[in-house]
Amino acid sequence: MAKGFCAVNYKIFTLGIVWLCMSILVIVIFSTQDKEWWIGEENIKNICDLMAYVENDDIRDFGMLVTFPVFLPALYAFLIKKAHHGFLYLITILIAGVWLWRFIFRYQLCLG
Repeated sequence: MAKGFCAVNYKIFTLGIVWLCMSILVIVIFSTQDKEWWIGEENIKNICDLMAYVENDDIRDFGMLVTFPVFLPALYAFLIKKAHHGFLYLITILIAGVWLWRFIFRYQLCLG
């Protein structure tokens, strides 16, 4: 088996993909706004219109708190196990990107 920064065995690959899929599912579930299914109807064209239309329905702070534990496997691998696989870094960056997009960045577009 090849050794190096990006060398991944079957176990690490499988666990990484399962962790990625489950993390994205949890992030999407907890970052979905209550009335997000209204997008595309009447005058609500995007998330910005929805946030302006619906009063006090911002659940991002709770969702961020609940979904933060999806990063615990990466912290465990990096800090306790001292595992430094390129694949693990890639999966962690993908999950962090989805997390940041769903909770922070997609709302920043509404400021303009």
